[in-house]
Amino acid sequence: MRPLKNLCEIAVIGAGLAGLSAARHAAHLGRLVTLFEGSGLYGGLLATVGEVDGLAVPGRFSGQDLAIHLLQDARKAGVQVAETAIAKIEMDQRLTVTDLENKCHHPEAIIIASGASLRKLGVPGEEELIGRGVSRCATCDGGFFRGQDVVVVGGGDGAVHEALVLAKTSRRVIMVCRSPLKAKRDYIEKLAARENVSFIWESEVSAILGDDGVSGVRLRNVKDGTSSDIECQGLFPFIGGVPNAQFVPASLLTATGHIKTTAGLATSHSRVFAVGAVRADYGGNIVQAMAEGVGAAEAAARLLVH
Repeated sequence: MRPLKNLCEIAVIGAGLAGLSAARHAAHLGRLVTLFEGSGLYGGLLATVGEVDGLAVPGRFSGQDLAIHLLQDARKAGVQVAETAIAKIEMDQRLTVTDLENKCHHPEAIIIASGASLRKLGVPGEEELIGRGVSRCATCDGGFFRGQDVVVVGGGDGAVHEALVLAKTSRRVIMVCRSPLKAKRDYIEKLAARENVSFIWESEVSAILGDDGVSGVRLRNVKDGTSSDIECQGLFPFIGGVPNAQFVPASLLTATGHIKTTAGLATSHSRVFAVGAVRADYGGNIVQAMAEGVGAAEAAARLLVH
């Protein structure tokens, strides 16, 4: 009797833009694909972006719109979606992916696209005030701070984008930055045109103030160590990301917890690939994420036995 065909030839872990692109493309190449996503947030962090830029396509659309389009197309192409996270990956004679429901899957190739989570400030008051003034989504929560003062922490694309969204409705947006802005030039130019945006340089948040809600933040100057308090009703921290790689074998990780890959997106195991924000040296833009997903799908498909 002929052995049954593996129902999961390629396992894609994570349904951000990189993962959705990988699963969709691998399925279009005729491969049996299972896409694992435990958070229910398709599109990853981009799903909270109100308007996507950087893509060479006409029209305006949100991150959620783009993610839903990719997900629907992936399903039409035959991608099986498993709404569960992954507990571990084993790379013995046979690849094994174990999900949080303790089900084992044996794909012939794995594409890890689990992305990153926003880094926490790690200061007093942060955990207690999440949802009560501390937010990581201006598109979702900006309306709660209409006509009020808010603080955005960070100087990269994410922080500046949040500041631009908040500046449309908040009375004042205060950006707290340890160093000069590192965001894209057009973002910085748009920010400079906003009269209600101000900056506090060479500083970091050392505590979040408030009992039932955010009433202010305590800042520490990173040069001289002096402290100062400023009043605000909302705080939006965007100080980088932490790779979601808890389930990945330690042998594949760098000292920072990212996955090390070759130029072809393969790890030290030839049938395990990594794409997007979980990967070391990822550049951080939408186009690159989607292109890496497609590239890994092509490479994985080539490896499979016909």
